Amino acid sequence: MPERSLETVDFKMPKPQTILILIVLLILFIVLWGTFALVPAGHRGVVLLWGSVEKRIMGEGLNFKVPIAETVIRVDVKVQPHPFKEIDASSKEYQMVKMTGMMNFHIDPAFVNDLYQKVGLDFADKVIDPAFNDFVKEVVPTYPIGEILPKREEIRQRAMKKLGDNLSRYHIIVDDIYFANIRFSPEYEKAIEAKQVAQQQVETQRQVLAQREIEAQQKVATSKGEAEAILVVAQGQAKANDALSRSISPILVQYKSVEKWNGILPQVSGGAVPFIDLGKMGGLSGGTEGSKR
Repeated sequence: MPERSLETVDFKMPKPQTILILIVLLILFIVLWGTFALVPAGHRGVVLLWGSVEKRIMGEGLNFKVPIAETVIRVDVKVQPHPFKEIDASSKEYQMVKMTGMMNFHIDPAFVNDLYQKVGLDFADKVIDPAFNDFVKEVVPTYPIGEILPKREEIRQRAMKKLGDNLSRYHIIVDDIYFANIRFSPEYEKAIEAKQVAQQQVETQRQVLAQREIEAQQKVATSKGEAEAILVVAQGQAKANDALSRSISPILVQYKSVEKWNGILPQVSGGAVPFIDLGKMGGLSGGTEGSKR
């Protein structure tokens, strides 16, 4: 079987001029790319020249910079939330109070370079948290423990003013502060819970007493109505009896007896015969005959 000859492929090396052109083009691309800096919306660019902070601040959009020599640090200037860590404090009576909260803030866009130069980008841990810690431990002890929850809004307003004045020197603007949670010692919380239960029981008893008082008033009103009704009936009956008694006279009684008499004298042995005074009946009989005529 005949051996096949291996075909050799010759690779031609590029010319030195071609390599040089490619290197120059790559350098130009890098240089041109490095002359642009894109700053997103809601941000500002802090310009560093060989590591030194410049006064120039880049706005949103496309910006130009010196390649290699200048570096752009993008800083968020939108409103940002910052949660506070739980801080231990004490009330006016030295009762334990634990507070956590949230602060909305933003950085003054005109001074982002100053903030970066003085504090850096980790300003929340360096500046905000210590300021809130100092406020809690300074203001909360001025309130009795029973007034901390009712005056929560007042403490919040004081916190906004105190932190706003403290952080303004770093060009951090406080927009709002919220207290997420206020906790007390377990013993005090149990005492509050027991007091609330007792108040609920008292309120329940008050409602029961009020209901019973209403029912008693209803019974009194019903009894009064029934008594008045009985009184009215009795008064009517008394008037009727009085009129009836006045209408019955001795003559009328005798007249009714005569009307019912059949003319036969009673058969008795001995004794007196019943006497009817016809003289007194005369007026009646005459009146009766006159009426018959």
